[in-house]
Amino acid sequence: MVSGVAQVAHERPSNATVVRVVLITLGILLLASAAYRVRSVLFLVLVAAFLAIGMDPAVRRLERWKIKRGWAVTLILLAVVAFIAAFIAAVVPRLVEQITQFASDLPDYVEDIGERYPRIQDYIEKNDIPNQLRDVTQQLPSTISGSIGSVLGFAGSVVGALFSLITVLVLTIYFLLSLSHIREGSLKMVPKSRRERVKTLMDPILEKIGGYIAGQIVVALIGGVLAFVFLWAMGVPSPVALALWVTIAALIPLIGATIGAIPAVIVAFVNSTTTGIIVLLYFIVYQQIENYAIAPRVMTKAVDVSPAAILVAALIGGTLLGFVGALMAIPAAAAIRIIFQEVLLPRVETA
Repeated sequence: MVSGVAQVAHERPSNATVVRVVLITLGILLLASAAYRVRSVLFLVLVAAFLAIGMDPAVRRLERWKIKRGWAVTLILLAVVAFIAAFIAAVVPRLVEQITQFASDLPDYVEDIGERYPRIQDYIEKNDIPNQLRDVTQQLPSTISGSIGSVLGFAGSVVGALFSLITVLVLTIYFLLSLSHIREGSLKMVPKSRRERVKTLMDPILEKIGGYIAGQIVVALIGGVLAFVFLWAMGVPSPVALALWVTIAALIPLIGATIGAIPAVIVAFVNSTTTGIIVLLYFIVYQQIENYAIAPRVMTKAVDVSPAAILVAALIGGTLLGFVGALMAIPAAAAIRIIFQEVLLPRVETA
């Protein structure tokens, strides 16, 4: 009995251990609280890091052509900026024109709907909806220009978006220029005895992140090409510009497909109601095909993870963390697979 009490007393953790555990727990909580407070900044850093890792293979390819890394980064970024500028010049004026035309034609669309569906006609005539819509569209410019709060709010949103864009651009350039130094610095934080082991895990994980971004670009290009073919076949105006927008928006997880489809659907409705409905149905159906067939297959080749695991990871990541979760889910699944194969599985087999 005495020996049992002595054994229990011996197994009780020391005061130093308790203090250490409490301090570590408090430190983790403080770090989590600080990370939550600066989550918007961390998000920009995360996006820039992903972009840098995704563009690094192209930079290294230029380096193999005897081009210094600084010049290689400059050439890649100039190509990206030129593409974005050309896209804006091609899309924005036409898009504004189409939206303006749609707003002016909206009352006529309502009248057409009333003529086709008599039950709705009574409601439309009773509430004088076409004339109310005409009044709203005519007064909208003066209302916006006369509202200082709206103008200031819009200006603030634009400035905030530009600041975020510039921040991501600067961080991406920094990460691209110093990616190898960041990698070596990270390894120095690991105990020397485990440094080589961590390096063998880090390299394939970074490759998978780059593969994920390349796969996302492939999925976006497939969506853009198919959108162009469909919009062109349906006779929708500006199919090239609209397909370019679909391609770029598809790079954004979760909401990208919806953002990409909106301008095309609006322009299609301006063209004709029937065309608009068909285009809307196309994007709804294609999004399901992309989510459950195209993207899993492309990502399987890009990150070497099964389609089922990719689908489950994307659903879980998007549900738990929204945009950031969807962005990180597939690379995280690839990293977990590498760690399982290289670390956990060998231990189980040798146990």
